[in-house]
Amino acid sequence: MKNRIYLIITCFSILYFSENTFAQEKAKTEITSVIQNAQTVELTIESTTPFYFGGNVHILHVGNNDFKMYKQTKNNGKGQLTYLIPISDWNTLTNGADVWVTYGNLFKTSPDQNIDIKTLCEKAPQKCWYLGKFNADLLKK
Repeated sequence: MKNRIYLIITCFSILYFSENTFAQEKAKTEITSVIQNAQTVELTIESTTPFYFGGNVHILHVGNNDFKMYKQTKNNGKGQLTYLIPISDWNTLTNGADVWVTYGNLFKTSPDQNIDIKTLCEKAPQKCWYLGKFNADLLKK
């Protein structure tokens, strides 16, 4: 009986005091390059871990604009998404707009279409990455 109590206390202690070992930090994700290639802007986002590759797509949201065309690669254990944005669309983007990447279309799953992306991402943080404010000056020609 003493052995069982000791075992239960030991297991509980390990689980209780090692809580941080089970938590995963969210990968750091940032815009690493913005290059114009003919009539297309290639906006590359890099993450410290590979992006999930599954049945959904990663959508780039810049203000009220969404972009779904991208190339996905993995380089030295890091994930990369390079979005292909027509220059005509790039020229209409507003400086200072929030930039987000979501895995899947969160707006389709929301019954209230008036909820903003920040609110949706607070409800599903594992599917969202905030990349800061848009700045057209990032573009290298």
